[in-house]
Amino acid sequence: VSSDTVADASWCESCRRAARRVERARTEVAMTDASGAANALEAVTATGTGDAAPTPPAIEIRVVDDRAYVYDAQACVYLRSQHRLVGVMVGSLPGYRSQDVARGLPLELSPEEATLCIERGWATMAFERDCETDAFRAYRADVTANAVPSTSEMVKVGQKRPAAKLDSRGWGGGGGGGKKTKPKENLHGWQKIVGSSFVNIPLANATDGDGKGAWSFPSNMKERERYAVFKDLHDRQYSLTSGAKFGSDYLVYPGDPILYHAHYTVRIVSWEATLHPLVIAATTRMAHAARKNFVIAAVREVKDDNAKDDASVTCEVRYFTMEADVDLSSNRGF
Repeated sequence: VSSDTVADASWCESCRRAARRVERARTEVAMTDASGAANALEAVTATGTGDAAPTPPAIEIRVVDDRAYVYDAQACVYLRSQHRLVGVMVGSLPGYRSQDVARGLPLELSPEEATLCIERGWATMAFERDCETDAFRAYRADVTANAVPSTSEMVKVGQKRPAAKLDSRGWGGGGGGGKKTKPKENLHGWQKIVGSSFVNIPLANATDGDGKGAWSFPSNMKERERYAVFKDLHDRQYSLTSGAKFGSDYLVYPGDPILYHAHYTVRIVSWEATLHPLVIAATTRMAHAARKNFVIAAVREVKDDNAKDDASVTCEVRYFTMEADVDLSSNRGF
């Protein structure tokens, strides 16, 4: 008897044991109360683990400068575990100040992920004013208004440049006759530190949610193509992240990216686009070297001839998988 025959026999015996365990489990379920079995089946269907379906939190997406952020940790976990929306952590962790590997809140969602959340009703959007940009513009306006004109500008108008104000201190930082100010009294140590060395960064601003704006993605043909491919693959129960490091638009995972490697690299092209064969060969070989399959997603818009508005325009997506010919080499004359 060969080793292959022994291996096949042991494998068949394992299958028979597993089948017997499944049959016993079915018998036990059939003997239980019907209502209890129905409730258990409903829970398994909802979560896939037998646990009760979690209550969806009130998810708010804050939009600042056309970027979508989620600041609540529970909302981030819910979006990832229930809706397969991964995003990217862009915040810094206080315990890891000198590195950029582990990131924390907030979670930045891609435009496709944010649009899908709003379209499916999973979250709401709050548009905020960019306070830093407003403060910079006010500072720039103040500096421009109080700036001393340059010498060339003064020459043009026939004036002399005002003399620079001399420091009242002498050489070496000593007193030069200037009036000394008395130090403030009755200040505790913590008051001196807070007033000079630290800044306050509040987690909630007074201007949160008072910005005016509208989420415009997708607004052109290229963005509509990206969203159509992202939505179609998401509906096929895949998880998606950016594929920029592999020269593609998306990396497609069969499950959570923490547990699985990406199976596909997807590149989006228009239906009428022309692809150079060398580009296809290079991208295919690169994906093959990373043990992934290269997929081209061709998108075209389909519009109903009887419709008068653009609301009836839909996108048709077709996928083409490219496989690298590992036997193809220069030794064969190609």
